[in-house]
Amino acid sequence: MKTTHKPTLSFIIPLKDEAPTLKELYSRIAEQANEHASDWEIIFIDDGSDDNSWNIIKELAKEAPDHVRALKFRTNRSKAPALATGYREANGEFVFTLDADLQDDPKEIPRFLEKINEGDGWDIVSGYKATRHDPWHKVLPSRIFNWMLSKVNGVNLHDHNCGFKCYRQDVVKHLPMYGEMHRMVPSLAAIEGYRTTEIVVEHHARQHGVSKYGFSRFLRGFFDMWSVFFVRTYRERPLHFAGAMAIFCVLVAVGLWALAVIPQLPEPVRTAILSTAPAVFAVAPVSLVIGFMAELVTNRRYKEGIEVPVEERIEINDSVIQENVIQMNAASEQPVAAKSLHSFPSIIVADDDTVTRALTKRILEAEGWRTTPAETAEQALELITPETDVVLLDIYLPGMSGLDVLPKIKQLAPKTQVVILSASEKAADGAQAIKAGGFDFLSKPVKKVNLLNTVNQALDASRALRPKSQVVAS
Repeated sequence: MKTTHKPTLSFIIPLKDEAPTLKELYSRIAEQANEHASDWEIIFIDDGSDDNSWNIIKELAKEAPDHVRALKFRTNRSKAPALATGYREANGEFVFTLDADLQDDPKEIPRFLEKINEGDGWDIVSGYKATRHDPWHKVLPSRIFNWMLSKVNGVNLHDHNCGFKCYRQDVVKHLPMYGEMHRMVPSLAAIEGYRTTEIVVEHHARQHGVSKYGFSRFLRGFFDMWSVFFVRTYRERPLHFAGAMAIFCVLVAVGLWALAVIPQLPEPVRTAILSTAPAVFAVAPVSLVIGFMAELVTNRRYKEGIEVPVEERIEINDSVIQENVIQMNAASEQPVAAKSLHSFPSIIVADDDTVTRALTKRILEAEGWRTTPAETAEQALELITPETDVVLLDIYLPGMSGLDVLPKIKQLAPKTQVVILSASEKAADGAQAIKAGGFDFLSKPVKKVNLLNTVNQALDASRALRPKSQVVAS
């Protein structure tokens, strides 16, 4: 299933103390993304850095406000929580993960995109560092671990742990990510039915800083490997595992009791056996069931999403909007307090497609317009107020359709202009939308210039119906 258009891309960069590499990394990613993506974002996740990394990221966000987002943890939480946070934030059709140390080369990005669309399409493409510039005591245990993991969990890859990966957005939105499960991504994805392949990527020696990994990670990875095996095998049928362990323990206990009746056994041995058998019978299955059920609860709990506290956040265009506020205040004849974002034109984006909502929000907020997302027509009705200027309304929404809710919107907010969006190009849909009171009709995918022109016209129409005292220049 090959794409005929340039996709939108998200790049998730977890990091700790990588200040010397960040600007070069951004430059290399931007070079590839500008050529191969219709729109793109880099999401830096600062995992409690002690160096100047966060200040470097803020500089990059100021220089490229349309492309840089960032979140900073209060303390070091490890790579899996950082990736989980990035997964939740990503908006692109395809999501890349890269390490921040420049050992992963962004020039491989087009090869990942080509591979993920190969044939019927893959869900994950993982990098494989065939030639590694790491010390042998790091490479050898890694090779052994990857071989074991492939055998145990049935996902045959040379390098499960390579941080350079490309995903379809749907994958990252459905992966449980906790503890140190970032090494288990292909195995976790396989549980959900996603398919993984790999490509050989160039690996560079670290030029700055020191590796954050030691030998202990392989021991932890060993336990994680078996944890994923149990989740994959028994997630939907835990009683099979618990029952098998219980039967085994019962058989052992019965065997011990049978052994105890042998008359030739010394009395101390018989006493020891009789005291051990009940413990095997009762304690072992109970402890195993409790431990395994706890693993299942943890897996599902994190799959639903456990957010890590964020100390600071940089959003795309935050700096642009704030500069517009300052410029507006500076241009006023009388000094005034800084205006809140509520004084900007208000737009509701009602669409059940996550990517469409996110990209539309980004485009509109780049113009200094305040946008509020809604996934359903019912949510849009709850959000709308008489002061709402424009509603972008998908015609086919779950539950109440766009055409059904349009008259209700006009009743609640008569001055609000409604622009109907639809993936259908049927003239009848457009005519029906206009007849129901819509301002205009746009077929998806909507070009940026058409979207901005139509919203501008709708804003003008909405403001023309309002008293001048209520109108804030956009």
